[in-house]
Amino acid sequence: MLGRILRKEEQLDLKDPKVAEEIFRLELGSTYRKYWDRLARTKQLAYFAVAGLPFGENPTDANLEEHGKQTAGIIARKLGIGKEDEVLEVGVGVGRLAGHIAQSCKGFTGIDISKQMIKFAGKRLSGLKNIRLIAHPKSDLSLFPDQTFDKVYFQIVLIHLDREDAFHYLRESFRVLRPGGKAWFQFYNLLHPDGFKEFKYAVDLSQKLGGKLRGRVQLYTADEARKFVEEAGFKILEDRSYLEKLDQKYEFTPPDTHWFYYLIAVAEKPK
Repeated sequence: MLGRILRKEEQLDLKDPKVAEEIFRLELGSTYRKYWDRLARTKQLAYFAVAGLPFGENPTDANLEEHGKQTAGIIARKLGIGKEDEVLEVGVGVGRLAGHIAQSCKGFTGIDISKQMIKFAGKRLSGLKNIRLIAHPKSDLSLFPDQTFDKVYFQIVLIHLDREDAFHYLRESFRVLRPGGKAWFQFYNLLHPDGFKEFKYAVDLSQKLGGKLRGRVQLYTADEARKFVEEAGFKILEDRSYLEKLDQKYEFTPPDTHWFYYLIAVAEKPK
């Protein structure tokens, strides 16, 4: 079934739950790179992997661009991204946010474990001169020296990682940030009713498939997210973060309903 779907990707209606579910199979692979490369082997599936159904529609170049615009603006404001900043996005995917963020900074680096994602991101962002995109096969930032960046962000990335890998990425972010640099870390909230539905879906799918998907969604409580960020060395900026136990008090209209079960830590590396 999967092979037939992938050969006919331009005809897929990803709004059909049966079609969407069939895409996620154990044969995608047991490593992060295999999983995301195989999931993103066509442009349509790569877009679906990073954005789902933008505004409830099948993903296209146009709606993917618009879907990322508001989120990118929120991240840029919360991190205070400026014209002299060097910015790193970990898990850049197809560049849904990158094109918007890059317009606000001096230099933008996007890293992803998937070569396929980087390929599609390169095509989408080819007109921007201050962007570099890197496919890095390891779950770390070892290719960057200490104190390389002013701002780092993870959006819809940590939720797909084992906790050990997520925490290591947080420590690595601390290392590659300059003193006074800021980071955005986004998680899913296990205690929120809709967040727990995500968890139950992952449990049920694992039972149905007879194994765990490498990129399955993983969730945290607010206390756990806070503990991870602080143990990595960061100071959480409370006035910019959203770490309430259940419902977050946004001062803006969330870009989509998933934000209601987000946990967001905006943190600083002490000077």
